[in-house]
Amino acid sequence: MEQDARDIFLRADQDAMIRAWDLEADEEHIYADFFSQRLAIDRRTAKITAEEDGRLQSPQNRRHRSTTVNESMILFDILSRTGQRPKASGNWASISMLGGVIGQGHDRILNHQEEASKFAGHTEELKKACEALGGVPESRADAGYSFTVFKDFRMLFQFWDADEEFPASIKYLFDANALQYMHYETLWYVMGALYDRICGCYSMALAKSSR
Repeated sequence: MEQDARDIFLRADQDAMIRAWDLEADEEHIYADFFSQRLAIDRRTAKITAEEDGRLQSPQNRRHRSTTVNESMILFDILSRTGQRPKASGNWASISMLGGVIGQGHDRILNHQEEASKFAGHTEELKKACEALGGVPESRADAGYSFTVFKDFRMLFQFWDADEEFPASIKYLFDANALQYMHYETLWYVMGALYDRICGCYSMALAKSSR
């Protein structure tokens, strides 16, 4: 699936893509900010590298690692779409709202408790991790932050810590116009990309607090 996404990108009109999204580019790369990190897409191979400290880094050398499958599936889905550039609504929507009947089914089976248990009892470290990633605080949860995924497309991460009655839980919300930016299935890659990044920063925040 990742290779198919790369092939679609490579067949697309890259110059039109650059104009539509107002992207920086040179002969070798197209540059895009993704979760507040500058990425470079090779125009010949569609390989994605991240820029850190002014240099392009391979995935294994990145400070905050994230699977390139997530990045590829998200960016190539967004960039390879044709037509008028979408516009964010500024309103939040759940998987259930975005997917209609299918989304309602996914909402019932979607369970983030295992992911949330990683952060149980460490809300402050989680907040530090979200802020290190450029998250904007929201007051709707024990730790709630909105993130810019790409251009004006944003998502909301909410964490509630465990208490006497309920286990820790996570909820993801997306801009209500999400499906103008990407396919419904791609939203799972967006959740995975954010969770990977949060976990990387959280581990560092946890290590610092335990010293």
